[in-house]
Amino acid sequence: MTKINFRFPQILVFSLTFIVVSFTQPAQPQQPPNNNSNSTKIRFIQPTLEKEPENRGAPGDRQGAGTRGDCPNVSKPLTALVPLIPKTLSLKQQTTTDKPLSKFVLGLTTAEYPTFWFYVPYQIKDIDVVKFVVLDENNNSITKEPLLINLSRTPGVISVRVPTTEKPLEIGKYYHWYFLIDCKSQTSSEESEDIAVEGLVQRIEPNPDLVRRLGTATPQERVALYAQAGIWEDALTLLSELRLAKPKDTALASDWQDLLKSVGLEDVASETITQCCTPIQDLRTQVTF
Repeated sequence: MTKINFRFPQILVFSLTFIVVSFTQPAQPQQPPNNNSNSTKIRFIQPTLEKEPENRGAPGDRQGAGTRGDCPNVSKPLTALVPLIPKTLSLKQQTTTDKPLSKFVLGLTTAEYPTFWFYVPYQIKDIDVVKFVVLDENNNSITKEPLLINLSRTPGVISVRVPTTEKPLEIGKYYHWYFLIDCKSQTSSEESEDIAVEGLVQRIEPNPDLVRRLGTATPQERVALYAQAGIWEDALTLLSELRLAKPKDTALASDWQDLLKSVGLEDVASETITQCCTPIQDLRTQVTF
């Protein structure tokens, strides 16, 4: 794999040394409830994060700045559709500290090649370059090079999938992803600053009971099962695909609202899901972000 050197914008103030997020054991989905009725609201159940990252500056914000560089003013910022997972304090810690809980932008998946979702607030005409990269524990890109992404429709909720021609995510390992947008310069030829969001993803192996229940569930029931088990990326991707296939289905629209609201993303829950995007080429080895 290629070692990538980056020059990140000021909002990415942490070291690129990979952040190791630890659970008491490799993150496992929680046991889903027995009742799986479509009449109940879909609700994401957060996995339990037991320890803080070992390095400072762990991902803790899923939103980019509302105004930065050459990008126009927007009412809603660039947003990664990922939960904020809080650290779990022991009973002793709960009684001896008044500090707010640390939160990490972190999603679980069962997929070798997961799909990531973002709300992009900018018009296509304002966007110059969109970049996406996923780094492993050794700070290497899992793709041959970071990817340039072709946006065909924005504003709206868009998806980026790790190409199946690249190295798959390994079970139990953590990966650090970045989604960056350069807007077209309106005032000068000087290099503009990226607007960026970033976070962590971990691939897990679902437990046998969840696998059994998924095998007999309807697609809509599978969304609920993934959400109840804390497997965010799979729940969101499946529900997004269902909504794109049936855009006028009010039940699916309601499920979408419920799922995003359950992780505090109600601000973008009403935004349109657009059918895009695809990597258009690999960046060169020493490209500067």
